[in-house]
Amino acid sequence: MKDVQKLLKEIREYGEKNDVPISKEDTLNFLLTTIKENKYKQVLEIGTAIGYATIAFAFLDCVKQVESVEKDENRFNLARENIEKSGLKSKITIYNMDAKIFLQNNEKTYDFIYLDGPKGQYINYLPYLLKMLNKNGILVADNLFFHGMVTGEIPVTKGCKSMIKGLKNYIQEITTNPNLETKILNIGDGLGITKLLSQKEKIKKKK
Repeated sequence: MKDVQKLLKEIREYGEKNDVPISKEDTLNFLLTTIKENKYKQVLEIGTAIGYATIAFAFLDCVKQVESVEKDENRFNLARENIEKSGLKSKITIYNMDAKIFLQNNEKTYDFIYLDGPKGQYINYLPYLLKMLNKNGILVADNLFFHGMVTGEIPVTKGCKSMIKGLKNYIQEITTNPNLETKILNIGDGLGITKLLSQKEKIKKKK
């Protein structure tokens, strides 16, 4: 088993050199702190990339199982190699498939869901993800600002218009749905923290 912190550093450096999207350091630190403080056990990640956050989640003592979905075969294979090196294989299950197909056919539930897959699909994944949340669980969506394009700080490039529209629709839904409570934090590239409200919490919210 390789030293996990050393391995994570190597994965981060590889990602930066090869333009692989991995979680920003402040984002990952926030996620890990949140999981530890709430003692979340079951974690689902949409968008494994090369296994950076996946391994970091599994390294936490409170986490019993991490499931992660990655469509890109090359990234999936690299993630699998990195997970093998980490010595945490028994705590991690990764799937090489389209996230929507996984979500449509998965009946498990989770304490913590990290949404970091195709940004334009967030709004389509949302109904499935909410059904998978355990009581007191949270859904964390990354890259909600998408480098300033969502917030209007920089112009939306031609190839990103559909994706930005999808992200805006996702933000609209998680912030206006009366069954949800959402905080959008200026961490990394924008994090949306969403939880399902209990009946009592819904009544309180209406007041």
